[in-house]
Amino acid sequence: MKLKFLLLFQLISCLAVGQSSYFFELDTKNTFKDSRLLLSEDSSYTELLDLKGKTHTTTLHPLYELTYGLDNKEDGFFRWGVGGQINFRSKKVNAGLSYLFSRGEYMSYRTEMIRDRAVLPAAWNRTGVNTIDAQYADAFLNYQPNKIFNFELGYGRKFIGSGHRSLLLSDLASPYPYLRIQTNFWKLKYTNLFSRQMNTYGVVGDNDFYKEKFTATHFLELEFFKKLKVGLFETVVWQSDEGTYKRGFDPNYLNPVIFYRPVEFSIGSSDNVIIGANIDYEFVPNYSFYAQLLIDEFLIDEIRADFNQWRNEDQDIRSGWWGNKYGVQLGLQSRKFAGVEGLMIRLEHNRVRPYTYAHSSPTQAYSHNSLPLAHPLGANFEETILQLRYARKKVTYAAQYNQSRRGVSLLGTNFGEEIERSNTSRIKEYENFIGQGVPVFTRYFDASISRRFKFLWGAEWSLGYVWREERLNSSVDVNTMIYASIKTNVFRSAFDY
Repeated sequence: MKLKFLLLFQLISCLAVGQSSYFFELDTKNTFKDSRLLLSEDSSYTELLDLKGKTHTTTLHPLYELTYGLDNKEDGFFRWGVGGQINFRSKKVNAGLSYLFSRGEYMSYRTEMIRDRAVLPAAWNRTGVNTIDAQYADAFLNYQPNKIFNFELGYGRKFIGSGHRSLLLSDLASPYPYLRIQTNFWKLKYTNLFSRQMNTYGVVGDNDFYKEKFTATHFLELEFFKKLKVGLFETVVWQSDEGTYKRGFDPNYLNPVIFYRPVEFSIGSSDNVIIGANIDYEFVPNYSFYAQLLIDEFLIDEIRADFNQWRNEDQDIRSGWWGNKYGVQLGLQSRKFAGVEGLMIRLEHNRVRPYTYAHSSPTQAYSHNSLPLAHPLGANFEETILQLRYARKKVTYAAQYNQSRRGVSLLGTNFGEEIERSNTSRIKEYENFIGQGVPVFTRYFDASISRRFKFLWGAEWSLGYVWREERLNSSVDVNTMIYASIKTNVFRSAFDY
């Protein structure tokens, strides 16, 4: 009787929108990551059904969430979700399907974001105004014929990097169909990702106006001395419909070992090509430095002009060319801070210049379903993040603080923060800088305590607090929430910005 009462109390009083402790670091072993959790690979999750054969195993896990929060603007709100995950594992073939349907309310500023984009991060297009329906899904079929090659066909999201954010490829957007080919040889890991996205900016809900596009991505990583990982990244985005003809998937980009820029020139195309690099260096045991450099477009002479202006502030040098489009990430993290087992810390800084990821054709922007494929703030911003996490047995304590400075555009202008606006509508050619336009300053804080319960199929109970302040000109908007939660952590849907 007491157990039933305790279970009922937890189910009624819980779930929320805090970040899953599992996704604090995603996967530290791999730089090119899957944005999903396979419950069959985690012993703390119990299955509803387990079918074992001589050469294969099939498991079924329930997925659910219940949410209750107190918002300083909207009083209380409630959300629930239900779904399941099925996994098949054999010697060479693995497959999985995860699905969650969610209905309910969200914290005020998050509701505004969802309404503005008409989509929920990580989910399909939402429906509803105050009570929002959303569907999360992930599916894959993986085949590994030997130790060198791995093939995966799926519908989901990927993440490249060692940080909380990624400037190369993140898991913010909705899931999308993809084909991944991974080659492992010696100290080299080479990943090819071919995927299909949609441009739905401003027309979500009207399928007749959706515009199809494709991306082809290469990521080549080399490991030195088990301490240093250096990765080279390149991706190309092209639209399926060129106006005069239906281009579809371009076979020119199927070659897995070529650089895209020469191919782009050879076929007379103006596709959106982005290159970058990722570094992760463990300089002492359990302490690592990581960085990313993202280059969308630049000219050496214009970069030199920016550098000269920085060195000689008293001189008037023509600099700040709009086409110098790049981003930088710097970070430090420890998995055993101060020698304390289970104590993790991360400090990260991200900055991206105006008009980065954008293109003259909005369809060829680096985005999917009205959300960026990289950083959630798009472009024209700088951001600093501090995260702490302490895990002891089944209990986890977590806290995050981040602040950002960005520039936004008034109606009829384009200062470069919105990547799905054509960069031909830019305001000026020179004197562009991070934060131009109307300055917006944001501070965010989230603290929580959570515990895993095996008798609830491994679901995680959380209690926490969220505070967010946004300053725009002389106005200050503060949104706070106290929440309790119980959920199965499979999908990450980030609102921490």
